[in-house]
Amino acid sequence: MKFEQLPNEILIECFEYLNTLDIFYSFDQLNYRFYTLIRSISLHLSLRHMNKSLFDQYFHKMLLNPQIKSQIVPFELLNKNICGQLNIFLSFFSMNEFCQLRSITLIDLDYNNIQQISSIILLLSDFSNVYSNELTGETYEILSKLYSSKIQMKLT
Repeated sequence: MKFEQLPNEILIECFEYLNTLDIFYSFDQLNYRFYTLIRSISLHLSLRHMNKSLFDQYFHKMLLNPQIKSQIVPFELLNKNICGQLNIFLSFFSMNEFCQLRSITLIDLDYNNIQQISSIILLLSDFSNVYSNELTGETYEILSKLYSSKIQMKLT
């Protein structure tokens, strides 16, 4: 049996182990079935290991297809070594466009990035988790306010 002949249930299980970028890069243009299947599952977006060309490719898909944003559940934002991609991302998309977002991981973000993100997190009705590292006093204060209001916060 070929991979593309597997039932949707098994494919969805397989996709749960992959990052959104890997799913789109590998399966999005394979055929119509995969195209529609990808747009019907929860997606796990991580900017951690994304190079510039991959970011641009996925970014373009998200601009053209707003449905993708509504499928992202966990989201990992990294501010180091990505050539300003985080600022580009935040300038084109509002976090409230990610209506299914439940969890966010913040890695090496500066005060301004956390401030932008935190104001939107409060508007997301089902949001419950923030994970962060290397906090300064200012960023800790912002995240503490979020924690006291509605979310579970884990600092590493």
